[in-house]
Amino acid sequence: MRDIMLILHFIGLVMGLGTSFAHAFLGMAASKMSNDEATRFRMHALVLSRMGYIGITLLIISGLYLITPYWPILASTPLLILKLILVLLLVVLIILLSITAKKAKEGNTEAELKKMETIGKMTFIVGLIIIGLAVYVFH
Repeated sequence: MRDIMLILHFIGLVMGLGTSFAHAFLGMAASKMSNDEATRFRMHALVLSRMGYIGITLLIISGLYLITPYWPILASTPLLILKLILVLLLVVLIILLSITAKKAKEGNTEAELKKMETIGKMTFIVGLIIIGLAVYVFH
């Protein structure tokens, strides 16, 4: 069962972090467009976020299973605690992205997309730090 969960965990990782990479590259493409074109393009690209939500869900479900052997020693592993805290921060950032995307669809699109860009960059950085900590802690 552990191997299946590990595979799901890596699939979730690819989907979640891949969404951040995709949005970053699509943002570079949008920066070469006129404001109206870029806004429409970014709004259509929001469909990729669904892939990120599925990825983070797979990560959390499989991660809860995979971390069960570590609960007894959690207090003695501060980097693992930091990783878990950053995962919670990542979930909060993803919720903020979702709320901001909904507001962008309802109106004031350009301002909300700008907020999403900032939150997206923070999400990407937090995700990379989580991966680095995971490699260090579980190596």
